[in-house]
Amino acid sequence: MSLNERLFELRQRSKASLQTVADAVGVSKAHIWELEKGRTANPSFELVQKLAGYFGVTPDALTGAKDVPHPAEQQIERIHRDLKDLSDRDRGLIEEMVRSMRRGGSASEE
Repeated sequence: MSLNERLFELRQRSKASLQTVADAVGVSKAHIWELEKGRTANPSFELVQKLAGYFGVTPDALTGAKDVPHPAEQQIERIHRDLKDLSDRDRGLIEEMVRSMRRGGSASEE
């Protein structure tokens, strides 16, 4: 599967608009559309990395060199990426919530 096909598939699967993806990676909506249509064949490696990160896949998966992971794995990767931007305190709170959920309770019950 080519980059343009994979990009379109991932965007459709995530239900993201062209504009949402464009804003997330810092390019124009038209540029994302051109990539999906195969009209821009050689995006920069930096853009491929940003797109892969947005969708929670590796650059190899985005370019078609490897299979796309299961949607749950993609979601986990996106969550993991977003955790890096949080404070130590907030990451600690999320860790507590996850532990609580694994035990079968909810954080609001404690």
